Amino acid sequence: MSLVLAGVTVLLVDGPETALAADLLREQGAVPVNWGGHGTDGPEGIGLVRIPAGAAADRAAEALEWARRHGVPVDDRRGVPDHGAHGAHAVPGKPGAHGEDAGAEEPAGTTGEVILVGGGPGDPGLITVAGARALESADVILADHLGPVSLAEEAARRGAELIDVAKIPYSRQVSQDRINELMVDNARKGRTVVRLKGGDPFIFGRGFEEIEACTAAGIPVRVIPGVTSMTAAPAAAGLSLTHRGLNHDLTLVSGHVPPDSPKSLVNWDACAKMTGTLVLIMAVKNAGAIAATLIDRGRDAATPAVVVENASTPSQRVTTATLGTLGETVRSTGVRSPAVIVIGDAAGRTAHLC
Repeated sequence: MSLVLAGVTVLLVDGPETALAADLLREQGAVPVNWGGHGTDGPEGIGLVRIPAGAAADRAAEALEWARRHGVPVDDRRGVPDHGAHGAHAVPGKPGAHGEDAGAEEPAGTTGEVILVGGGPGDPGLITVAGARALESADVILADHLGPVSLAEEAARRGAELIDVAKIPYSRQVSQDRINELMVDNARKGRTVVRLKGGDPFIFGRGFEEIEACTAAGIPVRVIPGVTSMTAAPAAAGLSLTHRGLNHDLTLVSGHVPPDSPKSLVNWDACAKMTGTLVLIMAVKNAGAIAATLIDRGRDAATPAVVVENASTPSQRVTTATLGTLGETVRSTGVRSPAVIVIGDAAGRTAHLC
């Protein structure tokens, strides 16, 4: 089921994931309507019935019967047996698949596994072969809004349960504790759980925290590295982070905290004194403050700067500036996350790719 539902009214069945599902639907432009037992008539204009993970069985059954009578498609995220054309997706041999074991509890003592998968910068073709295979074998996928979301949607159509756990900057965020809980709980039911992330799980992706949560709970866990946006975004824009005879150093900084914040762990004096390439991620909101700090501490205001939005996707946009104009350029051009900012002389050399 597509995650793009602009303008669609969605009947949402009650359950522990209902609030998260409603937030996600609104972000996609959909209009969620809570299920309240709509009998024979029901609300008009419903284009989809969504049954979130953990929905009560009686409510889900009512919604499925209502959808069958009214010919409304169902997106059932519970991983339960197939109910015909309007029922849940299922895959033979997996929990919730067709057959006599469909919907049955896993045998006592059976433990699944958690796989942390780096999805790359966004283009589905840039996930690794191992990452794509992990998605194909997944029973449950915990995905954010970065990386190859379309591959997660394809897996959901084959029967995997797709759970949105996005951490949207300065907006709705699923807590890390809740993500850890979802991974562990599903693996304890004997399921293969893929935690799909954009970029690489170990570069500002909280991958190690999730490994610790799994190992503390006795859950097997492994990691499939991904192509980090730090290097992929500039490359997709025709920009080399290093250049022979130009620079011998490359620095990555998270810009989600402004330089003057007591929470900042960045040595901005050192960053300003370095002569190589500086790459900023999660820095759109604080780009102006970071640029001003670097200039104040010695970096030349004329230093080239490039912003790459939505790298490797059809909506990729490249915006050029200098360190001195970076803040105003980001504001005036409406730069939005996700974006990677490259600062340094190497940013002044951009190839025109076909």
